[in-house]
Amino acid sequence: MFPWFWLHWAPQLHFPLSGAVTQDLFSGIRPTAGDADVERAVFDVASYGKQLGWLSEVVLGQQPDATPERATQGQAALRRLQSLADDVAMIKDRQRGERREAAAAALEALAQSDPEALAALLARHAAPPAVPAPRRRQPARRRTPRAAD
Repeated sequence: MFPWFWLHWAPQLHFPLSGAVTQDLFSGIRPTAGDADVERAVFDVASYGKQLGWLSEVVLGQQPDATPERATQGQAALRRLQSLADDVAMIKDRQRGERREAAAAALEALAQSDPEALAALLARHAAPPAVPAPRRRQPARRRTPRAAD
């Protein structure tokens, strides 16, 4: 028996706080919370921790009893947040452009392969979408306590 075979089949033991540690930050984002592609691209620019840190610095720098150093840090964090907001706007514009191009390519392919399906699809989306009427909330009824018999 060759000893290197043992290394290949040897069990791997991981004690607490050891071994590979990974964290999927995006699994906690609900699918309806926003655009996952945009979320990932923004996260690549500034993680949630950085964003939260910048917001904290801005808020703490605005406090009346903030030291001049903290106020300066708050102003710098505000500039970083403004830059991030500009980056997010560019990311969203780029994403919309990519989606338009992908949609145009898909429609072109459908036109080549199945013109009738394309006509039906365009007809279905030509009419403005129906907007449901807003639901009126019913006022909550107050319960009156019953007198003891």
